Amino acid sequence: MQEEGRDFTGISFDVGQCDVCEREVLTYPAYEGEAEVICCVHCDARVTNGLRTALGEDLPDFGYGLLELQGCGNPECGGGRCSRMADEEAG
Repeated sequence: MQEEGRDFTGISFDVGQCDVCEREVLTYPAYEGEAEVICCVHCDARVTNGLRTALGEDLPDFGYGLLELQGCGNPECGGGRCSRMADEEAG
């Protein structure tokens, strides 16, 4: 069951071909003086080739995954009321 707000379908990410990492990578904008440049999230090298937008569901094709938090199955998990809490109350 996917919680509301954790659906990555349709979210876009900027990617490009990093010459240092020798693969397609996620990128971020940075500034050199007043000029905006695009950099690799892994090595911070400037990325100029193959710049494009990819959707979240496409990222596994590049070796990335999006973390979706998973609980223990208890509907109240994550709110401080998992089985540990029950053990403390019983003890």
